[in-house]
Parts: sequence; structure tokens; C-alpha cells
Amino acid sequence: MNFGILNFRNFFVASLSALCLANAATDKQTPPGDFYDEVSRLNKVLSEVNRKYVEDVNPTELTDAALNGIRNILDPHTTVFTPKDYEGLKVSMEGKFGGVGITISLRDNILTVISPLSGTPAFRLGIRAGDRIRKIDGKDTKGLSLDDAVSKLRGKIGTDVTVSIEREGVPDLMDFTITRAEIIVHAVPYYGMVTSDIGYIKLATFSDKTTSDVENAIKNLQKQGMKKIILDMRYNPGGLLNQAIEISELFLKKGNVIVSTRGRTQRTESRARRDGMVKADMPMVVLVNQGSASAAEIVSGALQDWDRALIVGKTSFGKGSVQTIFPLDNQGNALKLTTAFYYLPFGRCINKPENGIKGLSLQDEEEAEEEGAEVKDTAKADTAKRDTFYTNNGRMMFGGGGITPDVDVELSPMPWVMQVQERMAMYFKFAVKARPGLDASGVKIDANWNVPDSLYKQFKEYCMKDTNFMKVKSNALVGVDQLEKSIIREQNYMGDSSKTVSDSVLATRISEMRKALEANRDAQFDENKEYIKDGIKRELLTAMVNDSVSTAFSLKRDEQLKEAIKYLSDMNLYKKAISAPDKKAAKKNDKAKKSDKAKK
Repeated sequence: MNFGILNFRNFFVASLSALCLANAATDKQTPPGDFYDEVSRLNKVLSEVNRKYVEDVNPTELTDAALNGIRNILDPHTTVFTPKDYEGLKVSMEGKFGGVGITISLRDNILTVISPLSGTPAFRLGIRAGDRIRKIDGKDTKGLSLDDAVSKLRGKIGTDVTVSIEREGVPDLMDFTITRAEIIVHAVPYYGMVTSDIGYIKLATFSDKTTSDVENAIKNLQKQGMKKIILDMRYNPGGLLNQAIEISELFLKKGNVIVSTRGRTQRTESRARRDGMVKADMPMVVLVNQGSASAAEIVSGALQDWDRALIVGKTSFGKGSVQTIFPLDNQGNALKLTTAFYYLPFGRCINKPENGIKGLSLQDEEEAEEEGAEVKDTAKADTAKRDTFYTNNGRMMFGGGGITPDVDVELSPMPWVMQVQERMAMYFKFAVKARPGLDASGVKIDANWNVPDSLYKQFKEYCMKDTNFMKVKSNALVGVDQLEKSIIREQNYMGDSSKTVSDSVLATRISEMRKALEANRDAQFDENKEYIKDGIKRELLTAMVNDSVSTAFSLKRDEQLKEAIKYLSDMNLYKKAISAPDKKAAKKNDKAKKSDKAKK
């Protein structure tokens, strides 16, 4: 099975052990030993431990401990998969599995339905967002981990699973027997028109069906009058290399280099095999952020290098390494090993140093080999030339890993009360609680519905009565608590152990500070009333209509999307941002840089 970025080959457990030891031996302090001598040394150690250690040692635990050490000497993305992990990886890459069709999470340590997927068995049976799964096939879910719950709900297509649901407003548990079906996770969870001529596509992952999902979205948006396009890859963790190449091909010209890989044992280069289905002159923006990684960075980086799209958002994650999967045995154990790094069309390496421990040293060694010279001290080496790159139009780009946006958009800070509400899923919980009453009153919830003040007041009261919510304090309130403790410690230190803060003049001031900060928390509700109303509406739309309507509504508040729309709505602004720099200005800048260097 070929997973693109994740390629599968035969491999042996003994080789894995040898690999661990061989790499450990290449530490700066330790000269490398002979490969087979090191394998022999490892085998002798394991044999002596097995025969003579003071107590019996579980060989599986010993092996697992040794294998887990790989990350310490290689990089964070090299790991060993158990059979369960391996199956989970294949499911995520294939984008389909046998299941019931619900997204679940733990809310207050209770297994909770976040949303049913439209058109799935669970959706058709009427399972709702907020339903609490108390039993699976008659067995209590208390203490069940999220992974174990997912494993129990998934299974062979056509088989049944019974879930016992606790629902707000219903006194007894509700039993649903669900027949599992093929569940397809769409790579494009949403697309639509954000203005009369700007189309928007949310690309969430790179799985087997990503290209077909994006092509379908493009065709439908073109029918709706799309003349400009926004591709949103924020929080896209990546996936299959072949899909990253095919998505890039949709927008580039035949022959354009998309990505190359360089490693100790492999070098590849991928080019567009055809002209894109989207015309080359269609203005385009790609949204990225710190959660955009791997395949998402290949696509955004290639489009940036060829000046095909303006990149808007925040610098991406910088996961630019190739992992190859080596099955270790017939039981499903496998090794995921980093074998190369990704490079963009004009030379930038996607990988950030912190995402690959040996990344920069490997890059330096490669360049040294190409130049016929040896890099003796990488810390002192001049990296200015290596770190400066130019796009097809001559725009300057810098290396160092990740995709740096052409337009950096810093998100406005969220007031701490709103942060707590989002983190504790207060909007979601309130929507679940409010839904029975809204259903009973016949309120029609749709995109045009507005949250009444009465519902906002109910939400505020709901938060104020929630014990866990009220326990969370701002940094300032925590600071007051610490100040009070410090005063008490100081009084005790001075020998006046009979005194407490309550006896001192400071007590009144501390109390006043605490009350003022608590009042500020209450005030943040009214100061952010519109944000809160939007949060309530978002969750009710998700629960009572569908994810697409909820997403479309949420996008109206999206600051980075607004910036993308601003550039696409002003072609002079767009062309200025993506075009070649003014030659006179560039020369002036070069002279200024040379002058600065001369002064130094």
C-alpha cells in the first residue's frame, strides 16, 4: 500500500535495534562504531539482562523502552507503531472506516457527542450534539478513554452497536442500535462563496480523496460565479505527498517544480504534469497558520514560490520531513522513520530546526558536498546566502523552516473570560441545555436568526452558576491570592504569628482589589455581548441545523479571512503584494545593506 509521504517497505526488528544504537554512536562526543559490532553489543546486553537481572524482566517492556528512546536521538516524527496505532494511521490516510458517524469527545469526563455527521447512520437515527453516551453494548462508559470508545464504536461494516444515550430534558436513558456503515471523512468540510465573486474552500487534510473533493468544490464554485479563490489550510496537519502534488497541480502550470526531497539515501523532484484546472490568472489567496504542516506547507510553499498565490495568516508549523513506514513483522508493528527533508521549488527547506534534531547539520553537509568543501563549524558558517531565496517574480523569501506569509495577520487578543468560555465549551454545553426549550417553543434556528437578549442573559446566569467556570481565575486574581499569601508568610517570619491579613490595614485593600477584578470579570460579559451571542448562535446552528451553516456564519468574524478578502477585492493591492519588487527600490535597499555592513 502506498501512502505517498508514508511509503511502506519490508524491514526487520534487528535492523531497528541496530539503527537505534548506530545513531546513538554518532553523538558528537562518541565516535561511530562498526555497525555489526554495535548490534552484537546490544544483543549481549539484552541477553545478560534476561538471564541474570535480579528480577524477571518483561522483554516487551524492555524493548518498548529502548524503541521509545529513538526520538531522543533522531527527531520527534520517528516512532514505532503498535498494531493499533498502525491501523489508526491507515484509517486516517484512507479517509474512510466502518463506524456510526459521530464526532465524540470527553466533556466533564463524560463521553459526549460533539456532532453527528450528516447522512450517517447516527444522524439518520436522530442522535444529537450534546447526547451523553453512558453505555456501549450494555457496558458502562465511565472511565473509558476516548481512544477505547472510538475503537468500540468502529467496526466491520454491517455490524450493529447499541449505545445508551442520556439527553437533556429526557428522564431515562435512550437506547439506539446503530448499524455500522462506511464513514467517509471529507477532506473539504466546507466550501462556499464569501462574496459575489470570491470562492472559499476549507481544506482540512490530505487523504486519498482530497484531490477529488477539491476538484468538486472548484467546479461548484465556478458555477456560482467564482472569479477569485481562497484556499484555507489553517490547522491542516498534512497527509499524503501524492495528494499535495495533485492539489498543487490544480493551480500551477505544466512543468513547474512543486517539491523535492533530499536525504541520505533518496533524492526526488516532483513537477506539475499538466496545466491546472484553475486558470493561471485567477487571483488566489492561501490561508495558513501555526497549525498548517507537512503537505499543507508543500502546497502553500509551491504556490508562493511561483507567485501563484498570496499567502496570508501566520508562519506555518515547519514540519518538512519525509516519513517512510517499514512494517516490522506480521503482527502489525511498524517503524515510521524520517528519511528525507522537503525543499520548495527555489531551494527553501520547509523543516524548522526544532522539528528535526539533525536537520540543519544534514543540510550543511549536503551543501558542503556540492561545493566540494567540508563544513567544520556550522555555528560559524555564513548562513546568509543559504537563508535568502527568491520567488519566480524575484520577491525575497527567507529560510529557517515553515512558510512565512506574505501578509502577516495577528489575531486580536481574546478577553480572558471568553477564553475560559471557549476552553470549557460553555457555548456547546449551553446550546445542549437550551435546545429542548427552543424546540418546544417552535423557534426556527437558521442563518438569519438572531440571539435574543433573554437568551444572552440565560447564558450569563448559566456561566455564573457553573462551579467549574467560576473557579477559573484571571492572572490578576491569582496574583492577588499570591500577594495575600506572601503577606501572611512575611508576618509569620517576623514572629507575629498571631496576626493574619484580616487583622491588617492591607486586608481592606486586598479585598477591594479582589472585588474590583471580579467585577471586571462580570463586566467582560456585557463588553463582549456580541461575541457571546455569536458563540451561542454558532453552537445552536451546529446542533440544530448543520456544520456547513454554522461554518458559514463563523467565517463572518474571521479576521484572517477578512484580510484575504480585502486583498482580493482590491486588485491594485493584490498585484503590488505579489509582483516583482521595484528594481530602483531593490538597488537602494542593497546599497543601504552594504553601507550598514561597512559601518559594522
